[in-house]
Amino acid sequence: MVITHVRSVGIAVQDLRQAREFYSRCWGLEEVDRDDERLYLGAGCPESYVLRLREAAEPRVDAVSLAVDTAAEVELYAERVIAHGQAKLIDEPGPRQDRGAGYGFRFFDCDGRTVEISADLDLRPYREVAEGEPRPRKISHVVFNTQDLDRTRRFYEEALGFKVSDWVEDFFCFLRTSGTHHLLAFARSERTSLNHVSFEMRGLDEFMRATGAMMRQGHRLLWGPGRHGAGDNTFSYFQDPATRYVLEYTTALQVIDEEHGWTPKVYTTSPEDTDQWGTSNPFDEVILQEMHGTTDPGLWTPAPW
Repeated sequence: MVITHVRSVGIAVQDLRQAREFYSRCWGLEEVDRDDERLYLGAGCPESYVLRLREAAEPRVDAVSLAVDTAAEVELYAERVIAHGQAKLIDEPGPRQDRGAGYGFRFFDCDGRTVEISADLDLRPYREVAEGEPRPRKISHVVFNTQDLDRTRRFYEEALGFKVSDWVEDFFCFLRTSGTHHLLAFARSERTSLNHVSFEMRGLDEFMRATGAMMRQGHRLLWGPGRHGAGDNTFSYFQDPATRYVLEYTTALQVIDEEHGWTPKVYTTSPEDTDQWGTSNPFDEVILQEMHGTTDPGLWTPAPW
């Protein structure tokens, strides 16, 4: 029983038309379904969607959806969540009411963010990302900010079976469920908020082409391009101009060989550890402030499904 990947992220936006323009024309996702209030966007993978946008009065994170292989595993994770004193169930395991159908349940984690565990969603016909194409393959990972990093880390270890891969000093923790270096990560902050959503590119060339395409369209590169120490992955960070949520293009995320053992490392905030290549702009207080954002108004409040 293991969480295999981040299936999708749901975000509320104030202007769905503007969001559609940015995420499809600029960021490289493709529209797979829509109605008057919701837009579903796919990538170069068979997931029913990787990003769900919903029109609302203010930006918020509606949910992060984590994938498992079977409905039976959904039930087992629900039992673990129910047994954990810091979680609160939103709905019992059952047929999903959202696009892609399937089976799942939602709950509030210890910080009040909405998490879904799901399985058996309908797959969609899709087109592989072509060589040289600046189009994301899938969601790589999601990073959140938390006011109590130790509590949040323990919750994800105890309730969902995550393991610590590495740290940046004592304020940033990378969590995995299998060989992929991290599916989720948490940063200590004064706010409980979204830090960034990361999208995986086909390879280094596609990563650089996507970075350049965003810049040519007039979008400011917040940080990058470079290569992190922890996770060994490439990075280019931009912002959704409407919500100011931070988005990352990445590739080559480290795969851990657990058969030979793994001891978490502690990385520093030195330029050599934050960017092995030395090609990015320096990480400064402006970048930090944008990544920590504002307190999520969606905490402890389930979004319409």
